[in-house]
Amino acid sequence: MLFRKIIPYSEIDPTEEAKWVIEGLIQKGGVNFITGEPKTHKSFLRKFLVASALAGTRVFDQFEVKEAPQKVLTLIIEDRIAWERRTMDCMFNSLGYVLDPPIGVCKPFGFKLNTASHIKQLIALVKKEGYDFVTIDPLIEFHSADENNASEMSAVTVALHQLAQFATVLVVHHSAKSQNRPGMPQGSVERSLRGSGVISGAASLTIELTRIGLSSAHKLRKSGKETESMDEIKLRLDIGDTWCWELEGTLTAERVRSYILGHPGLTTNDLARRLGKRKEDVIEFIEELLDCNEIKRAEGPRQRQEYFSA
Repeated sequence: MLFRKIIPYSEIDPTEEAKWVIEGLIQKGGVNFITGEPKTHKSFLRKFLVASALAGTRVFDQFEVKEAPQKVLTLIIEDRIAWERRTMDCMFNSLGYVLDPPIGVCKPFGFKLNTASHIKQLIALVKKEGYDFVTIDPLIEFHSADENNASEMSAVTVALHQLAQFATVLVVHHSAKSQNRPGMPQGSVERSLRGSGVISGAASLTIELTRIGLSSAHKLRKSGKETESMDEIKLRLDIGDTWCWELEGTLTAERVRSYILGHPGLTTNDLARRLGKRKEDVIEFIEELLDCNEIKRAEGPRQRQEYFSA
């Protein structure tokens, strides 16, 4: 029945606030997007947000996990499933999450959001198995519509909102080739979503990720209908090691201490590489922390000096 739930205007609570999986980053029951150009590590941000939500770990030192997912369904096409797990295992290990992650991974070849029978099957699966969080990566692989055709893409966005009635949705999507879209402010996050304006109109929240050159440094902006926009924060991806994202900022003794507490057994070289700072700067803070007995130094299995909490 199409009109099974009509709410009288007088019964609508205008003070009801949006609910969040991660406050200000992933709206619960919403259609959330991560967008960016190719090779900007969008999939790693998607994985990191899921891992952080499950671990209950504050994201980028400022975004609190409000309601962790109970069960996550990951739909991917481009990456191997083993790679999906291997990189997420690194994240979980770094975040201190020791439970068996409640994640199901699927490569549903041929599944299309704009095919009515397909979205019906997906919703039935979500309801039957109790998934309350679904990730789709990348969007282009899960529809057969012309992304610049509003009429065709509306079938895709309607399907996403149908799915969002039963689970929070996080979608990875490429950024627009040209951001000269009429009706949107120059440089707005919404304009970064590739394709028809119905895509940006469907988004509860959009996160835009930009890579700085070929380095591990990135810039992140966000905008949402029920949250404050954020102009830009600088992040660094720990490529090839923990695969975690960290806030880029001025190096301090407290930042070095916190990193050692969370990642015991690292050498000076390890710390310099992971923090993205010069070894000389890291050594200065390590010596300060050792003098104050905030950390301790011990010889590791390969006769290297490693650092631990005091």
